Amino acid sequence: MQRLRFGIVGSGYMAKTHSLALRNLEGFLWPDMPRIEMVRLADINASLAQESARRWGWAEATTDWKRVTRADDIDVVVIITPNDSHEEIACDAFAHGKHVFCEKPLASSAASARRMTEAASRSGKVNMVNFVYRCWPAVQFARKLVDDGELGELRHFEGHFFQDYANAPDLQYAWRFDSARAGAGAGGDLGSHISDIAVALVGPIARVAASSRTYFPQRADGAAMRDVTVDDMMTTLVEFRSGATGSVHSSWAATGHKSDLAFTLIGSRGALSFSWERNNEIHLYTEAQQKDRSGFRRIMIGGIHPEAEPFWYAQGQGLGYGEAFVITARRLVEAIRKNDTSASPSFAEAAHVNAVIEATVKAAATREWQEVAGA
Repeated sequence: MQRLRFGIVGSGYMAKTHSLALRNLEGFLWPDMPRIEMVRLADINASLAQESARRWGWAEATTDWKRVTRADDIDVVVIITPNDSHEEIACDAFAHGKHVFCEKPLASSAASARRMTEAASRSGKVNMVNFVYRCWPAVQFARKLVDDGELGELRHFEGHFFQDYANAPDLQYAWRFDSARAGAGAGGDLGSHISDIAVALVGPIARVAASSRTYFPQRADGAAMRDVTVDDMMTTLVEFRSGATGSVHSSWAATGHKSDLAFTLIGSRGALSFSWERNNEIHLYTEAQQKDRSGFRRIMIGGIHPEAEPFWYAQGQGLGYGEAFVITARRLVEAIRKNDTSASPSFAEAAHVNAVIEATVKAAATREWQEVAGA
């Protein structure tokens, strides 16, 4: 494969992250990468489409997303639009023979996510979802420790993802505050990431109980006020299919927390913890340590660890948010080169996360435990 031609539907901030990742793939991974061509960016806002294309290196801009999904000069479609639009765009792309890379959560409902997964399966094309934190080197190393049995039988997962950008009464109304378009609030936007990590490390989630709060029940939309119909905070108890227990907390109104994703995983013979705010290290405890030297020890992540080898080799030099998107883009390209339609994070895996989100929202509303569909 000499080249891969990309199109992207959506613009703004996420166009920046994905575009920079695509532009950096060849630099980090040459000569193992095909030539990456950034052919076309689509957005319904014409001026934003033009500015985003110019700023982030796309050859063309358009207001018609079908000029991406149906174009003969595009091989891969990247979807970064609001959640409720993912299904139509992805299914159209699959129907026209494209590989699809979709932002998370996969859809605004579990049913929509299932339909997308079925369309992906019928197409025979690569389908992946941008769960960047799960693919992070430290998290992948945690997965290796689990697979190697270092922690023993997994007993408990505790994780959270807190930000505070929505802890502002003057923040304008946007699609994320509409349950019909987003599916959930912080529990979907941020909770999808930490739930995905939980599932990747421990296995499918079988049932949930939850409590939620909406701190800002209305937000300004220009001169008018509109009701907010999603959560600002979601706290969830989970039971995994394996019998392990856990808790998942998410909030975009968590005062003082800028991008605080963290988790602890406890097993019968060891435990580990990770924080995105110190994302080039994990803390590990195993019972194999000498008794007079026991306790958690810091492990610095570097080129010898999973997913980190194309970047800076030495431990301590560190990777950051931008490289996280390069890592998932690399996974995508390698899957396309190998025609690996089961590459991870897949639509099927993301559909389970959507089912967890939907069960969580229902559990918070009913104050009762809810089974996760398909688990």
